[in-house]
Formats: sequence, C-alpha cells, structure tokens
Amino acid sequence: MLKEKVVERFSREFGEPARERVKIKAFRVLSVEVVVQVDQPTKQDACFVWLPYPPDGQEIPGMALEYPGEAGRHSGTYASEGLKKGLPALKLILTTESELDSLVDYIRALSEGLKLPPVNVDDSERKQEVNASKGESIRVDVSSMPVPKPPAPRREAIPRSVQREVWQRDAGLCVECGTRQLLCFDHIVPFSRGGSNTVRNLQLLCEPCNLSKGNRI
Repeated sequence: MLKEKVVERFSREFGEPARERVKIKAFRVLSVEVVVQVDQPTKQDACFVWLPYPPDGQEIPGMALEYPGEAGRHSGTYASEGLKKGLPALKLILTTESELDSLVDYIRALSEGLKLPPVNVDDSERKQEVNASKGESIRVDVSSMPVPKPPAPRREAIPRSVQREVWQRDAGLCVECGTRQLLCFDHIVPFSRGGSNTVRNLQLLCEPCNLSKGNRI
C-alpha cells in the first residue's frame, strides 16, 4: 500500500519515526515534524501527509488542502512541532509513489527555511500502448497530436490576514453544511481557472464538501 511505501521512504530519508501512535507516524526533520496518517484512508490506495503551513508567499503543493488554525484536525498531529492545536496546516493527499521524490525535496527545504520547490502532482495515466499480436509499439502520427496546454501557474500561500478575514466572515463554519469539523479554505473560482487568494474568492468548506466540489465553480 502507498502508506507503507511513504513510511519506508521517509524512514530512509529522515530516520526512524520520532513518535508513533496507532493512527500516525511522526518524523522529525530538523525543527519540523511531518506526520503520516496510517489509519486513513481505508477505501483507496492513497496517503495523507500533514505538514506545517509554509511562510506567507511560499509554494503550496497542488495536492494540499489548507487548514486554518481554528479548524479541527487529526488529534494525533497535535503533539508534533508545527502542527500543534491552533496552528494552520497542510494536508497532502498522495495518490502515486512518483509524487514522493518532489515531496521529500519540499520537506527538506521547509525544514531548512529555504525557498520551497513545487511538488509535482502525478495526474498522468498515460501508458505506452503495445500491439499485442506483434509485440511492437503502435506508430503515432505526430501531426495529429494535440497542442500541449501551457503549464499551470504555481499556487501561492493564502496570506494570514486574508485567512483571518475569511474565517471571521464565515463564522468558522462550512458554508455548505455548517459543520465546524475539518475546515479548509476553498477557492470559489478554482486556482487552476485563474482564481485568486482574495477574500471575495475564498470560503470555508469542510473536507467532504471540498472534495465533492472538485474543480467546479
């Protein structure tokens, strides 16, 4: 399972877990702690990794959900440095092993106070098609291939002042279902469609409502 591969990779890169519980394994990298959630998810081969919120203006990984400090989070993260109760955090949802390489570089830069690199999101399911009868690669007419889309712009961290204003405006509640649990900041116009980190374009959603919305406006 992917969770086991993430724990194994982190153990090689950062040493054995500094703290282990039934639900989490925490790794200490200099002054930063990284938490791998080992009890969830249960219905798909994915891995949840919790990181402290980066400094203002720094890179936010594309697969991250942003949690304000006042939001309820997995209780096993509270004792970790940078992830204590009341502090904002990132929850990264890894779905492929290939995302690990750039995540390791991101964690090292975060722990050393360096400029944070992008974390590559592996959203490609392309596979080389093979002619089963001849065992040869299928020929491709290059002239018929579509023009590639320009690379998506990198996400920037939501300023703390904007977070506070959105939190106060939405009264610390999910605007869809009204819960106070697992809240995160949602871009009304998705970042991938040009949405900005402004108060008007942000709202509080709980994780289930956020995931069900996807990339829709």
